[in-house]
Amino acid sequence: MHFLICVGGEEHSRGTLRFGLAITSALRADATILYVRPLVSSHFRKEAQLAREKLQAWPVETVDSRMMKAIERMLIEEQFVRMVDGRVDVRHMPRAEKGGLYEYHVYGQHGENVRIREREGDVVDSIRRETLDVVYDLVIVGAPGDGGRLVRHIIQYIEPSVLIVKNPRDVQYRLLLCLNDSESARRAQQFALRCAVLLKTSVDVLCIHTYPWEENVAMTLGEDAARLLKRFAVPHTIRIRRGPVVRAILKEAQPEHLVVMGPSERSSIYQFIFGSVPVEIGRRGNNPVLVVK
Repeated sequence: MHFLICVGGEEHSRGTLRFGLAITSALRADATILYVRPLVSSHFRKEAQLAREKLQAWPVETVDSRMMKAIERMLIEEQFVRMVDGRVDVRHMPRAEKGGLYEYHVYGQHGENVRIREREGDVVDSIRRETLDVVYDLVIVGAPGDGGRLVRHIIQYIEPSVLIVKNPRDVQYRLLLCLNDSESARRAQQFALRCAVLLKTSVDVLCIHTYPWEENVAMTLGEDAARLLKRFAVPHTIRIRRGPVVRAILKEAQPEHLVVMGPSERSSIYQFIFGSVPVEIGRRGNNPVLVVK
């Protein structure tokens, strides 16, 4: 597996990076850490482009990026990278790539590939370009206080699965698995099972029905999930609730929960106009949210 961890400035990215590295390490995935820097002012854009072209033409591998160095320091502090004689085990030194992309490639603690990449431009557009250039299984993003714009765009328009990191805490998280009778929920269930086994954590299964005649379906989903989790010796509880879906999830979510769900199966136009459950949980909730696609 290959995970993309997206970070911003050094200080407010530390919690997102630590959270993302813990998930990445437990699942033994390769990791790419992406930093998106603001666009260069239009007054200096031509000079910046010329400088990038020169860097690409040079035979040496060198990019002096303050943020790349800061990310490297954080990776060392989290003991995520392999050290040889007190230095990071480097696969290739920082270098300029096409399209204003900089990359630095090192080895993880267990031999995983760890890339530090830097792009320039709009955050959502840069993350989307990154996921089109490279195949990722999971995109991990911190949730800024922007009124939910980033959360909505990332969940709705990024193709891989998405983990929105909100209020990261140094605790053993439990999974709150939200199920309905859909194919996307079944994929979320399989991913949650794998995470629970590797993270050695428990799963609280939440099945919500809006109308009385849907109760039997919710109970069946809960029973099926219980059998699956029991087969793999995963500690679990089953919760059957009735009411509006978003309100029920927000009420059940405890501070130590990582909420897991599938994406909305509504059309993009419908989601743009009316929103979706994953986006609302990502915007209004206080917990990390994993949307399995």
